[in-house]
Amino acid sequence: MNKKMLMLMAAGAVSISILSGCTAYDRASSYVAEPVVSDVKVGMTREQVRQIAGPPSTTATLVHAKGTCETYAVAPRDGKAQTYFVSFNETGHVMNKGFQTCAEYDQDPQAKQP
Repeated sequence: MNKKMLMLMAAGAVSISILSGCTAYDRASSYVAEPVVSDVKVGMTREQVRQIAGPPSTTATLVHAKGTCETYAVAPRDGKAQTYFVSFNETGHVMNKGFQTCAEYDQDPQAKQP
């Protein structure tokens, strides 16, 4: 009887893991439809990015990563806003992008992490 119960519990845990993975994938795939995520490419000019994504939520001068950075708010999911940054080099071309804020992207790589 204990073996059957353990098998049922293990099967349930696997099912929950699979279902939660689908939810995380669903969230990630929904952001890919955002123009700033799907259409902005490394090397584009700031003007090209603004034509695609519109005006940013914030603009910042980077200290550690060098250049400038713009943060965009992409479609909220589950009541939480998702941020996406686009960083530009000194000539105004995209050098990096991703799902974090400009401040998070510009962290000092020499600083000790908690």
